[in-house]
Amino acid sequence: MHISKLTLINYRNFKNTSLKFQRGVNTIIGENGAGKSNILRAIRLLLDDNMVRAAYRLEESDFSRALDKWKGHWIIISMEFEDLSPDESVQALFLHGTAGIHAGPISKATYNLIFRPKKEIRMKLAALGDFDFSELETIRDGITIDDYETIFTGRSSADFSDPATYQRIVGDFDSCSFDDETEFPELGAR
Repeated sequence: MHISKLTLINYRNFKNTSLKFQRGVNTIIGENGAGKSNILRAIRLLLDDNMVRAAYRLEESDFSRALDKWKGHWIIISMEFEDLSPDESVQALFLHGTAGIHAGPISKATYNLIFRPKKEIRMKLAALGDFDFSELETIRDGITIDDYETIFTGRSSADFSDPATYQRIVGDFDSCSFDDETEFPELGAR
């Protein structure tokens, strides 16, 4: 098993970045301040048991600097794994509670950290009329970091790096357009 892809949405230096990895040794090269340490920290937030507390306590400064206003946006750290072993313990780790009865072994899996507004905020955004910018600003002005939650999901089917997918799930802040739904199955199983 190896990490095959890391997608960072609105995380620190990265507004929307996907990195692909090959089996074996991979090298991350970049100038000072380019985000190499932030890439490694993102991986640790998902995989390092010592970072669990930090994953549940993301801060305003963890949002991408490229966002005009972070309030309402989501941070998504998504990792894909390939070449999963058919070993029972590995399969159980990625299939627990999500596999069909007759499903065979899987060779690819996802694991995501999603830092998003709590359901009450998402419901307020979903209730907005299209182009109701004054109410959108009122809602966003009232949002604090305490209005956010961290969830971990697996087996997601969403391509978070696709701007259309992000806008459909999170909402389009530029045109004040939000889906009526607040839960999306393609985010994966918790």
